[in-house]
Amino acid sequence: MHERIRQVRKFYGLTLERFGEKIGLKKSVLSRIENGYSAPQEQTLRLICRVFNVSYAWLKDGVGEMLGETDEDDAVNRLMLGQDEFPKQVFRALAAMPPEGWDALRKLIDVIREPGIRE
Repeated sequence: MHERIRQVRKFYGLTLERFGEKIGLKKSVLSRIENGYSAPQEQTLRLICRVFNVSYAWLKDGVGEMLGETDEDDAVNRLMLGQDEFPKQVFRALAAMPPEGWDALRKLIDVIREPGIRE
């Protein structure tokens, strides 16, 4: 998998630094992943797929073609056929959200929830 991540970066002609900026990783972390010293987190894989239009099956397991609609995009498009783009963007953002994002979202929902409505 580390070699396929490198292949995506080189396909787009990006340095480690620029590629890392686009997916929220430092150059050193990305270097360790590309050289096989560290395994990427699942959220990183999903983000690479979304940002660079890479097939998840290809990135994860080397199956199929590198480029194409991501599995997440395909699912969102099928589920939300006919909807405008904003709800689709919300679902894609939720799919790529890091664990600490869920705590922030929970707090936001508590703030905007109508008074008296609790679980």
